[in-house]
Amino acid sequence: MVKKIKGPLDGIVVIELAHIMAGPVCGLMLADMGADVIKVEKVPEGDDSRRFLPPDIEGESASFMIVNRNKRGIAVDLKTEDGKNIVRKMLATADVVIENYRRGTMERLGLGYEILRKENEGLIYCEISGFGRTGPYRDRSGFDLIAQGMSGLMSITGEPDEHPGGNPMKVGVAVSDIFTGLYSTIGILAALQHRDRTGEGQH
Repeated sequence: MVKKIKGPLDGIVVIELAHIMAGPVCGLMLADMGADVIKVEKVPEGDDSRRFLPPDIEGESASFMIVNRNKRGIAVDLKTEDGKNIVRKMLATADVVIENYRRGTMERLGLGYEILRKENEGLIYCEISGFGRTGPYRDRSGFDLIAQGMSGLMSITGEPDEHPGGNPMKVGVAVSDIFTGLYSTIGILAALQHRDRTGEGQH
């Protein structure tokens, strides 16, 4: 009999209200460390990455499966009161929530940090966005390709020197999304350490 080894985050409950890549990568890292990550998908079509084809395995998106391994899942309609109540109940006892909706969406749903912390003062609320929540681009959506283009990364990986003035080219993997997920994971781990010492959650 193979004994399952518990990870360092065993017993930590994470609600993942995130889609596509950066948020799910963060959830993936926490799940791989033993946290109980519950992915909340929209209805009826679920996470958009389910339609990232090819590559696929028997019709299932490989991208979706890669970043959502070791997670449990639930589909909830957050446009309904019943759906919001389901998620609110989950968050009342959760340790961590990860979200990457447009600025203001969680507040409109009644699921913003200031609301949730009143019911769960130890909650760690990780808010992921393309351009931050306070700068001049705060209302813009962000994707990996946009980050690669605006940062100049695509010019570094463009056509070789023998083609002066060659076209820029995206990096083969979603490097901005992956690093965002990793940095978010580091922030959550630090917040968990802070909570262990003080009992306080963080945003």
